[in-house]
Amino acid sequence: MRIFGNYRFLGICLIAVGAVGLGGQSAEAQSSRVHRGFDSTLEATATGEELTAQTDLWVMEVSFKPMRMIWVDLTDAKTGKKSRELVWYLVYKAVNRTLHQRQDTSDTVPVNDNDPAPKQFFVPEFTLVTQDGGVQKIYADRILPEAQAVIIERERRDLKNSVQVVRAIPTPTPAGAESKNTIYGVVTWRNIDDETDFFTIYMTGFSSGKRLQRGPDGKPLALRRTIMQEYWRPGDELAQREGEIRRESPTKWMYRPDEAKDAPANSSAKKPADDKSITDAKTAAN
Repeated sequence: MRIFGNYRFLGICLIAVGAVGLGGQSAEAQSSRVHRGFDSTLEATATGEELTAQTDLWVMEVSFKPMRMIWVDLTDAKTGKKSRELVWYLVYKAVNRTLHQRQDTSDTVPVNDNDPAPKQFFVPEFTLVTQDGGVQKIYADRILPEAQAVIIERERRDLKNSVQVVRAIPTPTPAGAESKNTIYGVVTWRNIDDETDFFTIYMTGFSSGKRLQRGPDGKPLALRRTIMQEYWRPGDELAQREGEIRRESPTKWMYRPDEAKDAPANSSAKKPADDKSITDAKTAAN
């Protein structure tokens, strides 16, 4: 982590004491300065090319709260012992919006009323990727029931984790109209490197958008419509504060390889040894 002057070192003890004090606070105390509103919304949009290429395309409007942190007593699954940990989390809400599709009046579109479209499901996945010191680390979404309970108390809303939130795609709601099928969720991460300055969150499952193109090796490459949000955190590792986390750029849609290689060829990528893919949890829940 960068140190902006020797004067910061002189206050190291006071900072450490402040961090410990925050760690002992309740969810209510930790929420005293929380801005409870959703402050960023990514609209449900699609190009004419996308709508033509994929007639069953659906896209959700997704709103986010600021990236947050909370101290929680988490139980070690192996030892049964509890330890105080700093959990990073992101609260979101999603609404399936109606996409304006141009009607094809020609007689070239195949129609088969005997074959209804297969049912589609909302199955979100989140990956947090840090970029510091030439080293890239990849963190998958974690299911943390103890942290989820504390977060719900703090946010004062029932929030589903990434397994509980899985469901059939809700009926589309016209743009601007209030939806009765709004999905509220929370994604959690643990053991994030406390020296992290820059990180990106990739989110899939909020659209059925997909593309197929040739990769650098000439083989077919599947791309998924993905939400990308970049952040930076100018603080330090001794007193981690959620208020220091800032969006580096607007949230945006992009197409990304389905089995994305997060690390460039000339960099090193590390996945924390104790990190467990959310896919395993979802498989176990089914």
